[in-house]
Amino acid sequence: MACLWGLDRVFPPNLSRLDDLSIVVEGENGRPLRVFGTADGLLRLETRIAEIDPKYIRFLKSYEDRRFDSHFGVDPLALIRAVGQWVRAGHVVSGGSTLTMQVARLLEPRDRTILSKIVEMLRAIQLEAHYSKTEILDMYVTLAPFGGRVEGIRSATHVYFRKEPDHLTIAEAALLTVLPQSPGRLRPDRFPETARAARDKVLDRLYLTNAISRADYIEALAEPLPVAQYPLPMLAPHLAERLVAANRDQTRIVTTIDPALQADLQKLVEFHGGDQAPERSVAIMVVENSTSKVRAHLGSRDYLDRVSHGFVDMTRAIRSPGSTLKPFIYALSFDDHQTHPQTMIWDREIADGSYHPTNFDHGEYGQVSIADALRFSLNIPAVKVLERYGPIRFAQSLRRNGLEMRLPGEAQSPNLAMALGGVGVRLEDLIGFYRALAADRKNCPLQYLRDRAPVPCLSDSDMFSVRTQNWITGILQNTPRPAGYRWQSSDNTNATPIAFKTGTSYGYRDAWAFGYAGDYTVGVWVGKASGQPIPGQTGLGAAAPILFSVFEKLPRPPLPPARKAAFNLWKAPPPDLLKDFSRQQKGTTKQAANGLDIISPAEDAVFLLGDIQQRGVPLRARNGLRPLIWIINGVPLVSDPWKRTVNWMPDAPGFYDITVLDRQGAAHHRRITIRTALPSDR
Repeated sequence: MACLWGLDRVFPPNLSRLDDLSIVVEGENGRPLRVFGTADGLLRLETRIAEIDPKYIRFLKSYEDRRFDSHFGVDPLALIRAVGQWVRAGHVVSGGSTLTMQVARLLEPRDRTILSKIVEMLRAIQLEAHYSKTEILDMYVTLAPFGGRVEGIRSATHVYFRKEPDHLTIAEAALLTVLPQSPGRLRPDRFPETARAARDKVLDRLYLTNAISRADYIEALAEPLPVAQYPLPMLAPHLAERLVAANRDQTRIVTTIDPALQADLQKLVEFHGGDQAPERSVAIMVVENSTSKVRAHLGSRDYLDRVSHGFVDMTRAIRSPGSTLKPFIYALSFDDHQTHPQTMIWDREIADGSYHPTNFDHGEYGQVSIADALRFSLNIPAVKVLERYGPIRFAQSLRRNGLEMRLPGEAQSPNLAMALGGVGVRLEDLIGFYRALAADRKNCPLQYLRDRAPVPCLSDSDMFSVRTQNWITGILQNTPRPAGYRWQSSDNTNATPIAFKTGTSYGYRDAWAFGYAGDYTVGVWVGKASGQPIPGQTGLGAAAPILFSVFEKLPRPPLPPARKAAFNLWKAPPPDLLKDFSRQQKGTTKQAANGLDIISPAEDAVFLLGDIQQRGVPLRARNGLRPLIWIINGVPLVSDPWKRTVNWMPDAPGFYDITVLDRQGAAHHRRITIRTALPSDR
C-alpha cells in the first residue's frame, strides 16, 4: 500500500486532455451558436451526465460495465470472464475494461498491450480514489470518441442528431453506447450496415435483460440511422468571435441570443441581393427593450462569403448614418421648447450661409409641419432646426448619452452636415439610442451575456421627456411604409404599430432602417463592406423591407388605448409662440423670401460678347419650388432643373429676355443686352 501511495504522489492523474476543450458560445437557452475546435482541431465539448438523457447512462452501464457503481476501478469478475473467453476462443473476445479503465485510456492514450492494460488498471484505481463515480462519468462523456474529430456525447448528438443530449430516443442512446468501441469502423455515415448491427446488438441485450420493453425494442430496431455527420451550428459568428476573444478563460460562454430567431434571420438575409449585387452585405441587430439584451446579431449577410467580405462585422463598422439622427434632432428641439410637432416651417433652400442642403428628391414642398418634415425625412427643415439648436450642442448631448461619433477628416467640429449623415457611427451604438426612444429614454449598454449583471446606464438623466418620446413615436408610427407592406399606422392596426426611420448616406453607400414596436428594437444596415456605392440603393427600398420582415418574426401585442392616445398627441395644435418657425428664426441660417426671384444677372445689365464667350453668363435664382425652367427669348434653356445656378453661353449680340419658371408656374424676368463693343466716348 505504501508503494501505491508513493506512486500516486509521484504520478498524479493526468487530466490535461480535459483542459483542452472546444470553446462553445451558446444561446440563452444553452443551445450552441458556434463551436471552436481544440488546438488539435477536435470537437470536444465539455459535458456533464446531469445534462444527458438518463437512459443513455443506464444503457452505458448495462452494456459496458454492469458493476460500475460498486467496483473500485477494476472489475475482477469481468477480467476473469475476459480471460476465459480468450482461452476458449483463442483470441480476445472482450477486454474486461471498466468504464473507469476506459477513462484512464482516454486521458492517456497508449498502444493496446498487456503492459498498457496493467497501467490502465492502476490508473483506474487511482481515479476511483480521487474522484467520485459521477466525476468519472463526466470525464467519459466528455472524452469518448465518436468518429472523425468528434469527441464527447454533446458533440456526437449535435453532429449525428442535430440536438442536445438531454432527450434521446432508445435507438439513439443505443448507438451512442456502442460507437466508442470502434468509432472509425462503426460510423453510421460511412458504414451504416456495420453500425446498425452494432446498435441492434445493444438493443438485443437491453431487451433480454428487461432493460427495455418489447414494444420499445421493436420501435428502436425500425428507427433509421443518421446518414451524415452534420456541421455544428454557425450562428452569430461575428459576436461569438468577439466574446471568445474577451473571455479566453471560459469554455462555455452563454449569450442572450435567441438561437431560433438568429437562425431565422440568417436564412432571411443569406441570399439577400446575392444574385443582383453579390458584394452587398447586410447587418441586423434585435434588442429587447426592457432589458437591453441582444436577441439576434448578424454582422454580415454570409460570414463565409468572400465576395461580400462576410468576415467583416458591419455592426461595428463606422458608417454614415444618413437621416437616422433626425428623430433626435427634433426630440431635443421639442424638449428645448424651440419647436412643436405642428410648428410650420418652410421647406425651401437656405439662402444664406455656406451650407446649401437639398432634399433627397431635389424637390421643395413649401410650408410643412415639423411632424411632416420628419415623417417624409425632408433635409432642409432638419438642417434649419439643427442650426437653431446648435450642432456642437447636439453632438455634445449625444456623446454625453454614450453615442460615439467620428467626424470626417476635414471637419474641425460638429456642423450642420450631421443632420444628413455627415458623421460616422456604428450600428450597435445607434440601436441603443433607438432602444432608449422605445423604452426608458436612457441609453443603457447592450447586454450580450446571459449571466452577467446589467451595466449601469450611460447617463442618470433621461435623454428627453415622456411627452417628447410620445410625440416622436407617434410621428414615426405614421411614416410611409416601404413598397409591398400595408399601411400600419397607429389608427388602423390592433398590433402595436412599428415606429421606424430610414436613412441613406451620401453616394448611396449605406442604407439604414431602425424601428421599434412592442418590446423589441431592430436595426438594419445594407451596403458594401468596402464602402463602395450601390447606385439607387435607399434605406426605404433596401433596409426597411428587411426591418419589416424581421418584425414579422417578433411578437407585437396590441397597443393599449392609453398609449395609443398618448402617441397621437403629436397631432395637437402648437402654442401660439411655436406656430411658425420662421418668426423665431435666429443665427446665420435665415429664411428666404417667399417669391421667386432672379438675383443674377441684374436688370438691364450690359455684357461684351468677347468677355462672356469663354466664361458664359451665370443665371441665378432664389426661392420658388424646383424644378426650375430657364427661358431665353422664348426658347427653353437646356440645364439641370434642380440647380438654382446655371451657366448660359450666348453666341451672338442682341437684346435678351430671360425668364425663370418654377414648379407652381411662378415666373420672374430680366432683360439684358449683349454688345460686340461698348459705345464710344467721343
